[in-house]
Parts: sequence; structure tokens; C-alpha cells
Amino acid sequence: MDLDELLQTVDIAEYIGQYVDLEEKGGELWGISPFTYPPENTPSFSVRKETGSWYDFSSGKGGNAFTFAKLYHDCTKEEAMKHLEDFAGVNGGQCVVGKRLAATSACKRFAKPKQRAKPDKTCVLSDDIMDQYEKRPEKLQIWEQEGISRASMERFQVRYDGFLNAIVYPVRDPDGKIVNLGCRTLDPDFKSKGNPKYFYLKPWGTLRAIYGLSENMESIKKQREIILFEGCKSVLKADSWGITNCGAILTSHLSPEQFKILIRLGVRVVFALDKEIDIRNDHNIQKLRRYVPVEYLYDRENLLSEKDAPVDEGAEVFQKLYEGRKRYR
Repeated sequence: MDLDELLQTVDIAEYIGQYVDLEEKGGELWGISPFTYPPENTPSFSVRKETGSWYDFSSGKGGNAFTFAKLYHDCTKEEAMKHLEDFAGVNGGQCVVGKRLAATSACKRFAKPKQRAKPDKTCVLSDDIMDQYEKRPEKLQIWEQEGISRASMERFQVRYDGFLNAIVYPVRDPDGKIVNLGCRTLDPDFKSKGNPKYFYLKPWGTLRAIYGLSENMESIKKQREIILFEGCKSVLKADSWGITNCGAILTSHLSPEQFKILIRLGVRVVFALDKEIDIRNDHNIQKLRRYVPVEYLYDRENLLSEKDAPVDEGAEVFQKLYEGRKRYR
């Protein structure tokens, strides 16, 4: 029996359940990380039976039943295979399905006391923080002229900051809490002054969130898919076209925190980054495809310019790019 056949035979939840106490929460199985010491306070070890995979958010490790056996027992590939074969009753080995090892309880009894987890440096801003900014249609007109509807700007709470002379918008975490404010300057001389066109009011929070995910969560879950752009403006344009299962990573690469968010989300991920970006060079996207289906837009007909975002040439071109997307295997 080769490894692929063995993995199909082994129930990953029952195998890992020998070493980690798993509880179902929100349709997933969760437990305390077996790879983190001192032991953590809250479960961050996730097992997905439908995909035959696990991921440990504390240590950043993940894989299938084979990788778990190899890491947990700190053994060779051959020894890890033997552990799985014994579990499955292959080659005369004893099948131990459904049994918890006594070592699990023993390790818990003799574990050292838990230490307080380090506080999360990400601050949460007030829910009503956007009330201090203005609704100024004449100032937001620049985005309206670029194809973003007023309805979409209102839905995503796009406002104007007179002090900064900039368009401002909230960046929310998956729970809907505001963790940062993005800004687009309206100063026509920003380049000569050495200022950025886009900036954030806080030095943290941006790469720990996916812009638009909270606002579009219902649609994303219903369609079992999220389309990921680079910038917030692409999300707003798509929303103006009635495409509401989108988000933005707010840069050209996937951060470790965003990687974890997408694993928890558990839906198909379609990357729609700017044409010049090759997602196959992104380490976190390479890892992501082990846990969820990953696809990407491919401009085989050269419909976009070199630095264009997939939405820059209009809804018809975007739809054509989406229909021609490729699976990242």
C-alpha cells in the first residue's frame, strides 16, 4: 500500500485524536497544540476531516496524517509510515482506531504550568470612529469617476478627512472590528513632496486583516469562494458591479496572518492580483494550496497592461479573466 492509499484509509481525526483531545466547534475539530511549549491557553490546532489535513496556528506547522506522525514522533519517513500502517491494521499491525493513548493523559498530568500568552499588539479602534469623518461627495468624486459607485462607498464607509485632505476607509478584521484606517491622499503634489499615494494611520493591523472580508462574509460563505485583489479600490469596483465575494490583501504578497485567516475560512481562494505578480513565487500561497483550493486569474490574451489590476479594464474584461482562471496545483 502506497502513501496515498494509506492516507485514504486512515481517518485523520481518529489518528490525531490519539494524541490531541479534539472538540468540534463551528464545523471544525480543535485542540491544544501538541507542538507548542509551554502549553497554550486556547485551542489553535485545527483538523479538517473533509480535506484530510491539519494546521497548527501556534507553530505554523501543518499537513496530513503522515506529516503529523513524522513531526509528533520526530521520526523518519519510514517510521512515520509504520505508525500509520499499525494504526490502520495494515500488514498484520494492530488497528487502534478510536483509542486514546495513555501517554496523552500522562503528558497532561506532568505538564509544566501554563504561562500567560503574550498580548496581541493589534489594537482595535472604536466602532464609531468613522463618524468623525465627513461624507463629502465632491471629495469622493475621484473614485466615482474611476467606476466606484456611491452605494459601494457608503457600504464600505468611505469618508473624507479634511485635515489630511484624503479619502479614508476602515480596515476590519474577520470579526468586523476596525484595526486600521486606510487613506488615499487627494494632494495633487504628493509625488513632488515625497509622500505616498496610499498610507495607513496606524503601523499595525493591515496585514493581520483582509479588507472587505467582514463586509462580504455572507456572500463568501454562500458562494464558498473568495476573490482576492491587492487593493481596496478593486474590492469597491467589484462591489459596484454586484460582485460581493471579494477581499483585498492590501499588498502584493500574502502575510502569515492572512494565510491563517484563509485556512480558517476554508473556501476556494481565487487570486486576482496585479498582472505583474506571479503568485507561484509566494511562499504562503504555496502552502495555502495544501489546505484549500487555490486558483488564479491568467491573462493569456494580454487584455491588461503590465501593472494593471484585473478590474482596471472594466467588468467585461474582468469576467473574461475570471472565466479563464487556472487551478494552482
